[in-house]
Parts: sequence; C-alpha cells; structure tokens
Amino acid sequence: MRVVTAIIAALAACAAVPAAAGAATLQPLKPCYRSVDQSTRESVPVVADGFTPGETVTVSIDGIVVNTDVVADQDGRITGAVTAPYEARGERPFTITVTDAQHPENTATTASRVAALDARLKPRRARPSSRVRFLGRGFVDGTAIYGHYLRAGKLRKTVLLGAPVGPCGRLDAVHRQIPVRRPATGRWTLQIDNQPEYSPLPASVFVRLAITVRRVIRTR
Repeated sequence: MRVVTAIIAALAACAAVPAAAGAATLQPLKPCYRSVDQSTRESVPVVADGFTPGETVTVSIDGIVVNTDVVADQDGRITGAVTAPYEARGERPFTITVTDAQHPENTATTASRVAALDARLKPRRARPSSRVRFLGRGFVDGTAIYGHYLRAGKLRKTVLLGAPVGPCGRLDAVHRQIPVRRPATGRWTLQIDNQPEYSPLPASVFVRLAITVRRVIRTR
C-alpha cells in the first residue's frame, strides 16, 4: 500500500512539471523584407512551435539576441514579430533563430533577405528626351513596376517601367528620362511603385525622385 501511494505521489509531481520541449519549428518567411532607413523597416513575423510551455525563448537575428522575454503558450507555441535588420544599400540574406531557454539545444532557424528600398536614375542629369537607366529594388508588392510623372501637382503620364526581378523586386530598365513631348521647364516628380494607377498614397511602397527640366539657351 505504501508503494502504491509513493507511485501515485510521484506521478502527481510529474504532472505539475511543464511538458518537455519538442522539436522546434519556425514558419517560413517571405522571400524579402524592406529597409527604408534605421527607423523605418518592415515587420517580420515570428511564429514557432515545439518549445517548453510557459517558459521563455530567445529570438535572434543573425546571431544577435533581439528579444528575451517571449513566453511560449500552453501548447509550446510563440507568435510575434521583429523588425527587419537595417540595410543601407543593396540587399543581403539574414536569419532568425528562436531558442528554448530551458533546452538550448531545442532551436529553430529560418532565412530570408532584406533590401534597401531605393530607386535612382543613371546618369542623374540628362536631357528629358535622353534614354537613362532606371535602377531600384524593394518593389515586391506587384508583378509590374510603374513610373508616374507629375508636374505642378498634376499627373502628366504613367508608364510601365518593367517587371520586378528576383526575390527583392529589382528594377533595371532603360527608358526616356521624361516620356513627354516638350516637357515644361521646372521641377517634375517621378513616383515609382507597383500600382498601375497613380495615387499620392499608394497601397505599395514607393519612391519619389525629383527631376528638374531647364531651358537650354543656344548661343551662336
């Protein structure tokens, strides 16, 4: 009888201890996230399973811990988000790792890319009718990239610049700098985004470039 009682007590004690961690898994990320500047970066979701219920986990980006106070729920699951790493220029890969604080060997890692949202013309100064290169990246909100030309606050023309290339939506195309016949002198604004219709606040990300058209004075 004493033996049975001892066994029952031991089972009760085991039931009070949180379930051991399982094999951690981290949900895949999008192919690419955008970085505008150090204070404006895209949010990256962190959803994972297989951790010790009720215990903390650490979240790291590229091996650097960014969060230590995340607690797994009763099912060993965590749901949250971190900010994409800052990238000043170009694009690069990055990794997110989630580690069980009670069982450091129980960890999950997934990878994506981060791109600096950017657009530019090369060369920066050219005749309006000259063909220049349109370069950029971060335009992953659609299957096409458009340029909207504005003068004095009014839309003058919208053109298809090309299709985004690669996971981070690169743009590399050649077009006339301003595809308008005899463009007026003064300041023009070129808004580049993924929207076929112009909007001052498009649903996609956007970059605005200023183009100044000057009057050419010919001398004999």
